[in-house]
Amino acid sequence: MLTSPGIRWITVTVAARELGVSPQRVRQLIKSGGLAAEMSGSIWLVSLNSIESRKAKLEREAR
Repeated sequence: MLTSPGIRWITVTVAARELGVSPQRVRQLIKSGGLAAEMSGSIWLVSLNSIESRKAKLEREAR
């Protein structure tokens, strides 16, 4: 069960689409601490806030 109230969660597949990477890359980012995620049963759910933060970081680095 997710223990962080008020946080919006998305699946690995949706996170991959948002970031423009593969689901495997999203799982790598989760394992390395690059994305905040929690297990719900047998699936990873990724914090939408961490996706937005990563996208902003990548945009800053591209400038």
